[in-house]
Amino acid sequence: MATTQPFEFRRTRDFGESFSALFEFLRQNWKNLSKSLVLIAGPLILILGVGGGFLLSEVISTFQRTTLNSLNFTENIGIISLESIVLVITYFLTGAAILAITTEYIKLTMDGYVEEFEVSYLWAKISSHFSMHISNFIIINVVSLAISVPFFILYAMSALVGGLGGGVGVVVAGFLLFIFVGMPVSVYVATMLSLFPMMRMTENIEAIAGIKRCFYLIKSNFWVTFGYYFVVSMIQGTVGVIFMIPLYVLYFVAIITIIPQAGHSADGSDLFNVGIGYQIAFTVAGVIAVGGSLLLNAMTITAHALQYFNLVERKEGVGMMAKLDLLGTPENPTLDLDNNEDY
Repeated sequence: MATTQPFEFRRTRDFGESFSALFEFLRQNWKNLSKSLVLIAGPLILILGVGGGFLLSEVISTFQRTTLNSLNFTENIGIISLESIVLVITYFLTGAAILAITTEYIKLTMDGYVEEFEVSYLWAKISSHFSMHISNFIIINVVSLAISVPFFILYAMSALVGGLGGGVGVVVAGFLLFIFVGMPVSVYVATMLSLFPMMRMTENIEAIAGIKRCFYLIKSNFWVTFGYYFVVSMIQGTVGVIFMIPLYVLYFVAIITIIPQAGHSADGSDLFNVGIGYQIAFTVAGVIAVGGSLLLNAMTITAHALQYFNLVERKEGVGMMAKLDLLGTPENPTLDLDNNEDY
């Protein structure tokens, strides 16, 4: 596979340079990266979008056509719950796939493999590191949940105790603890763990050691990292709204039909029925919304990778040391040696 001058990840960047580098990388590589995302993660996104569209239309149809106490309603809720579990698993696999595709592609660009790029070569790399990519996604989500869920449970318990006669003070105390302790800790841990996937991809480090190293790198750099991520997420969210518009429109129409006063005419007949045409439209809109939002995650993952290398260079100067080692080294040592042998 041919090589070309790689995009320089290993360098220090200030706040503005980080954004410039992010958009420069996406501009240079959007064709190869988007093709890889569509071909590898596309089937999962299609399943997720189609399944999500049918699930939502089924929920709407259930509330429109059955009563809460009917046997059909109970059966439908059971089926909907099972479908939801399948979709959650599919969403998990899709998120892991997008994380794997983006990090592996970044590693390939660092090695210079961007000219005559082939998706099959990227897929071979992903397959060889499959267990690592799955574990990365699991570790990030499990650790984040392990940190945030206890605070949420504590807040819920305080609200319950307050509702049973414990007083407003208990509810307020639980709420303040969740807002001023739980959320900041969760945000800090999530920001720290953002460095984890690219770190394992580059350094081949064990999970526990990797988490400790994330704490080391983020120390004294949390606020600039958080600010960078926050702006990137705002940009991603703004662009993502465009993909959500068709689904929002159809969802609004469906919700209106559930409200009795809005969903029926004066004689009691339905103003709108969920037919096959609407279900197809809803499914297509779901694929566009889910696919667009998930594919945009590649931008956030790239931002995380840039910040990882930025922090490594600030604290350890790995890239600078590599450049210093190359000083005085001829570009083609073999040719230089052959020329010396002529004398």
